[in-house]
Amino acid sequence: MTKLLLTTVALFSLSVPSIHGQAKEPLHLVSTTRLPEITGGDFDHFAVDLKHHRLYVVAEVYASIEVFSLPDGKHLDSIRDVVKSPRKIAFVPDKQELLVADAGNASCEILDANDLRHRITSVPLEPGPDAGAYDPRSHIFYVGNGGRAAHQDHSYVTAISIDTNKVLDRVEIPAATIKTIVLDPRGHRIYATMRDKNQVAVVDLARKSVEAVWSNPALHTDSAMTTDLEHHRLFVGNRSPGSLLVMNADTGSASMTLPIGDVSDDMTFDSKHRRVYISSADGLDVIGQDDPDHYRLLQHLDTLGGKTSIYIPSLKRLYVVHTKGGPAPEAGLQIFAVE
Repeated sequence: MTKLLLTTVALFSLSVPSIHGQAKEPLHLVSTTRLPEITGGDFDHFAVDLKHHRLYVVAEVYASIEVFSLPDGKHLDSIRDVVKSPRKIAFVPDKQELLVADAGNASCEILDANDLRHRITSVPLEPGPDAGAYDPRSHIFYVGNGGRAAHQDHSYVTAISIDTNKVLDRVEIPAATIKTIVLDPRGHRIYATMRDKNQVAVVDLARKSVEAVWSNPALHTDSAMTTDLEHHRLFVGNRSPGSLLVMNADTGSASMTLPIGDVSDDMTFDSKHRRVYISSADGLDVIGQDDPDHYRLLQHLDTLGGKTSIYIPSLKRLYVVHTKGGPAPEAGLQIFAVE
């Protein structure tokens, strides 16, 4: 009996890894939309119109706004000759407008989302508008500009009113490159990655000033960023070597770092599943949150070099766009289902 019992236990033990191996991974690729006309240059950020089932992404060098249907990602249109070098974009649902930070024109282009070839107005800015964040409550579009593009050692976060289509004010940031801006509406502040300084600036929107500059030895060429507002955590992606730094969003103290792909450009926190999705030149990393200070890699997927991504929780879909070159024979949009 003892021998039989031991044999049974041994066989059960051997079966456990195979059971675990059959567990569903968090994401899986469901389809790819080909974009053969876009022959080079980076993509830079998505925007979503859920009501009209539209997904937008901009191509910097091809100088276009690409339009897809949701959720299937079918390519609907390619809008050219409206913007010169588009960067951060944002959709304003109650006005049916698309905001585009145009580095080529040093402006914020405000377009009619019903006809993107119709420019409503153009708001002049300092050279080099790039990063941005839209606050739907205040109707303010915050855009990072100035700095290296303006041959200055400082940049600005410029506040643009979407009600008046005018610049309200701007806050000087002590860095030549602002790569990402993240809004924390509950704290009336924004976070900005200062890539050339390897720091993060915290801007008090009520006082219109920098309230803190956070430094950490683990910050280097910081770029992508997102937040877990419930647990007051800020996630910052370093580009090379790739790593994720978890910071306290109130104090700037760091609790953990872990390796991710090099050259991360977009990341999203999925509060329902307690995951961080990070797209980089090396692929898509899915990071699981065990608790607010402890994280681990759950999955790594190939994205053909796609660094630009967006997760849409209501559709349970994550979209990644890649350009032609390197591992990709042509540009395309990859669509991943979220389990």
